[in-house]
Amino acid sequence: MPIAVTAFSAADLRDSSIAGVEGIADRTPGFTMTRFNIGEPQLYIRGIGSTSDSAAGDPSVAVSIDEVYIGRAGGGALSFFDIERVEVLRGPQGTLYGRNAAGGAVNIITARPDHTSQFGEFTLGYGDYNDTHLSAVLNGPLGEGGNAAGRLAFLYQSHDGYSESVPSGTDLGGATTWGVRGAISWDAGEWSFLAQADYARDETDGQARIPVPGANTNPAFISLIGAIRAGLNDRQSFSSPDTFQDRDSWGALLRAERSFGDLDFVSLTSYRHLEFNWFDDLGGLPAPPYVLSVEDINEDEAWQFTQEFRLSSTLDNGAFWVAGLYLFHEEVDRNERFIVNAFPPLPAIASGDVTFFQEATNQSAALFAQMTWPLADTLNLTVGGRLTYDSKEIFARGVDNDTPGGPFPGIPLGPPPGQAYPQGASGSESWTEPTWRLALDWQASDNVMLYASYDRGYKSGLYPSQAQSAAQATTPLDPEILDNFEIGLKSTFADGAGIFNLAAFYTDYQDLQVYELLGLNLSTANANAEIRGIEAEFAFRANEYFQFGGSYAYLDAQYTSDAVSPLGVLPYNGNQLTRSPEHQYNVFAALDLPVAEGTARARLDYNWTGDFFFDPSNAPETRVESYGTVDARLSWGPDNANWDISLWGRNLTDETYPVHIIKNLDIAFTVFAPPRTFGAQFRMRFGN
Repeated sequence: MPIAVTAFSAADLRDSSIAGVEGIADRTPGFTMTRFNIGEPQLYIRGIGSTSDSAAGDPSVAVSIDEVYIGRAGGGALSFFDIERVEVLRGPQGTLYGRNAAGGAVNIITARPDHTSQFGEFTLGYGDYNDTHLSAVLNGPLGEGGNAAGRLAFLYQSHDGYSESVPSGTDLGGATTWGVRGAISWDAGEWSFLAQADYARDETDGQARIPVPGANTNPAFISLIGAIRAGLNDRQSFSSPDTFQDRDSWGALLRAERSFGDLDFVSLTSYRHLEFNWFDDLGGLPAPPYVLSVEDINEDEAWQFTQEFRLSSTLDNGAFWVAGLYLFHEEVDRNERFIVNAFPPLPAIASGDVTFFQEATNQSAALFAQMTWPLADTLNLTVGGRLTYDSKEIFARGVDNDTPGGPFPGIPLGPPPGQAYPQGASGSESWTEPTWRLALDWQASDNVMLYASYDRGYKSGLYPSQAQSAAQATTPLDPEILDNFEIGLKSTFADGAGIFNLAAFYTDYQDLQVYELLGLNLSTANANAEIRGIEAEFAFRANEYFQFGGSYAYLDAQYTSDAVSPLGVLPYNGNQLTRSPEHQYNVFAALDLPVAEGTARARLDYNWTGDFFFDPSNAPETRVESYGTVDARLSWGPDNANWDISLWGRNLTDETYPVHIIKNLDIAFTVFAPPRTFGAQFRMRFGN
């Protein structure tokens, strides 16, 4: 396949103790993931991603579950259970794969019912911080004749908090997750069907934000924070013990397939619902004596319906084509409330209690087609195109809860030029955009394939959230357009014992949608950028016992223009794109050995990420220093039995690094990643 893709099988996920998209990002070149909260994960591939929380916005990195595009970012970053494989496609996906994806796509494929086996499997685990894991899978034929099968999977996981709320002594960062998925597949004559439904519930304690002064922090603030936090460590915070994050997600899909002679037809119909809300203390300091407290209270609810029809065929000359129609409809209700208390030397007008409401209807329709044509025995040409129509409708309100009708609604809505718009304002806009893919691949030898490609990518415009006025709330940002040029190599060596893949790319980005927090006001704008990079993946099985490998990404991602926003001109030109480390790599070693009439398996991963910024301003307080983490897993199971036991460890060097930063008053209000954790699991399979 002439595309940069990293794939993880079910065995890869298990052997690396990967429980979610974060673990995938650590082991994929050019992929980073941070998280504002449970409902707003921030995925970046090759420097392209989004921090927008708008009800009328789209993620730059598309996440699909069983080929169903997930419109809200928080609906795709769920815990993994009973997964068949995960694929990460790097670079714009402007032809296939559901909706357009500017930065790349993460495709999560769950395990389908198996018609030939009847079995069950369960896993029980326990670890640090009362980390409790229970998962189970049941699979088997239904009825007689082998025409139908069912599969049921269940997950429960819970752990105590890694951090502490100093005022109360209670935990912060604890979580409980449970989910269930059921699927039935059956053959009905010439048709085959798959019906599936799933539900997941997450209940999470609030986050521990820690103020970290930077190079530009006022010395008076440095002294004040030092006095307040004297004797505390990075896992002790003044964040309110009442904070929380909750999420409910459920969905259903129906897949129907049939062959009409040489034509293969697929219909994929889905409905999904997502609801999440949170209460977050964005400062993590007592005020007073600190000068500012900010409470962020949010409720989001989204419904989406998708329908895709596909036809595909392989011609007599070996050419393969696929064409289809894609439809997407989404409705999102969002409201976010900020309660701000300001104390001297900050002005009193900075205080306020405001709520931003958004009701959005997002629709998309697309026709797409792609063909791979053999020009010679070893040379193929791929041509693909997609015509996308997107429309967004928004109704937005900015409400002053504290002093309705007063001149100063308070941050983040004011002071002027911001003003409340409690009566609300409506806006609508649509865009029609063609995207395409051109690629040549040459099978230079049995073991080496070279390719070159040109892809046009696109992401629709959006209406900003937390707008300072009715005019800003109803004025959309322009769509993003990008052209990606790539050359690559895919190869195997040593009779298939090793693989080596290489990709080099250049991306010209027009109208990148950027966001910056200025004080407590959200600035939204478009800017241009250029991205250059090299990615490499390597793995080698030295013998039947030992395998090693890794990946590396070099990224030069810079803004090539300033951005003009309603809050002024933002000097981005020459800055590094957010979440874009110049260097990033992963190395691993895996060992399989016969031990005591069984097999012991060990794997060690080292993941290293270079410096990057959380903010397009490249303000020093938003800079994350390079860090590396070590994960390991050791398992053993008897050769003639159906069970195994394992020990796992994550972040074994106990590295302290940020997973999110909010800047304010030149201070980085930081959430740190979990500390070193250990655990054990027992897994058993029964049946045939």
